[in-house]
Amino acid sequence: MARWLNGLTAVVSSLACCPALVFVGSHCALAEAPAPPSLASGLAQPALPEPPPLYETPARADRIGRILVPVKVNDQGPFRFVLDTGANRTVLTPRLAERLGLEVSHDTRLTLSGVTGSASVPTVAVGHVKAGDVVLKAQHLPVADSLSADVDGILGVDALGGTRVIVDFDAGKVQVRKAHREGLLDGMTRVPAKFRFGRLLVVKATIGRIPVNAVIDTGSQYTLANLALRQRLGFPEGFTASNSTDVIGETLTRQRGERRQVPVLRMADAIQITRPTVIFGEFYVFRLWDLESEPAIVIGMDIIGSLEAFLIDYQRGEIQLRPQADTLSGR
Repeated sequence: MARWLNGLTAVVSSLACCPALVFVGSHCALAEAPAPPSLASGLAQPALPEPPPLYETPARADRIGRILVPVKVNDQGPFRFVLDTGANRTVLTPRLAERLGLEVSHDTRLTLSGVTGSASVPTVAVGHVKAGDVVLKAQHLPVADSLSADVDGILGVDALGGTRVIVDFDAGKVQVRKAHREGLLDGMTRVPAKFRFGRLLVVKATIGRIPVNAVIDTGSQYTLANLALRQRLGFPEGFTASNSTDVIGETLTRQRGERRQVPVLRMADAIQITRPTVIFGEFYVFRLWDLESEPAIVIGMDIIGSLEAFLIDYQRGEIQLRPQADTLSGR
């Protein structure tokens, strides 16, 4: 089984002459979401004006959506990248690689692993990638289609070592900057986190009275749960037809899931969400992350987006959350 090693995973390549590295792209969407148009036939998008850090305003009032950050590649841009705390490599779309005049190498490939499966993808050589205070230099980055045609890439955790990421949904701002041993921000609740397989953030939480490992994943639109948790909750064997849905991962592979409400979700004895809806399934990502045997969830933007603000400190290994008073309990 593939395992994270310092943000990368070594596996046997399907092409014997090529090195193989694995990164996780954990974006997911439900099957009813429209498929992105072909990037080969799409027109290049005009350059964005130089904006302050931003996040994408979601279409629905519950703020399900993705966090976007402006990123410059080889001094061009900025371009729209999804901030993905579940992806251990930064990714460019084929459209952006073509626009930048970068030669895509099909001989040097990486294995892209997402929520629902894995796929071999080509790479491009990039001089530098800059987002806020973060700079990646001299990288061979994977090239892969995005679930959304308006996104130019994914900013993964390979760019976030030693950084402090602050997302303020109410103010509509995102900051990505170097951490400086700073403490708790006003109004925030500290949630200790552990790094697994490099910089994958895992926190302790409970669903009802059941302890769960919770992965904080800003690249997943929905919150996912494994079958071990489903069994512990005592749900009937077999998915119910009325609740069944397909989940599409970053590799565009589909896996069947089941929507269900679960008991209260608690983190750090101070944050709670009453009866959230999660999607249960035998998702590939739980096997990839060694989270199959014990109850586990991937907390996506449907829950993260219900907060007023959150902070990830990759230097201190902690998460800070500020709930909305009308939906979450405070201290």
